[in-house]
Amino acid sequence: MLLEIDVGDLGWFGRFVQRVNRAPILWTVGLLVPVYIFCFALAFIALIDDPYVQSPITTFLLLLIAATTAMSYHWFFARYQRSSMLGQVIQFVAGLSPIVGGFFILTISRMAG
Repeated sequence: MLLEIDVGDLGWFGRFVQRVNRAPILWTVGLLVPVYIFCFALAFIALIDDPYVQSPITTFLLLLIAATTAMSYHWFFARYQRSSMLGQVIQFVAGLSPIVGGFFILTISRMAG
């Protein structure tokens, strides 16, 4: 069942939304992997480059770019991908993974220190 999303006459963006809804799992997973690899790599680089946060502006900007990229990805799919419930579940679980992982890392660092 294909649910048509009314995006108006938005040109390339409207056509992209229609493509996403024709093959939602392919687009969800196909973009999830590279976006998350990019975001985790950027966050890792930010924290490895300055582990004691001596230069908070650089670290903050790199982490901000990583977080904004991941949240933009999830916002787009939550807003425009409506044709697959499984795609929505994948988005939900993938969106929770950095949060749960972050709490896990904070807990381990508190126990170690």
